[in-house]
Amino acid sequence: MNTYISGFTRGRELLKKLLVSDVICAVLAMVTRGTPMVMGLFSGATLLLFIAIIYIDVKYCRCPHCGKVILLGVLAIDTCPRCKRNLVSGKKAKKSR
Repeated sequence: MNTYISGFTRGRELLKKLLVSDVICAVLAMVTRGTPMVMGLFSGATLLLFIAIIYIDVKYCRCPHCGKVILLGVLAIDTCPRCKRNLVSGKKAKKSR
């Protein structure tokens, strides 16, 4: 088993988990009716998770080769927009014709 995981891969996996948790808290904040304390608790948790998502994105989700922070589309892209290298394997992407 490979124990080494790159910072980008670790950040991407952590970002997925935090994003799912954030969506669950946001839905629970909208669904809970009645006590404002419970609604405020879920709203506060949603805000804290959103701040954690931004922190993890800036800290870990950067290209391992050029160091560019990838804020948007980090879960969808495979190559760095700046240096055009694969974010997991590090191989240079082929030019499209």
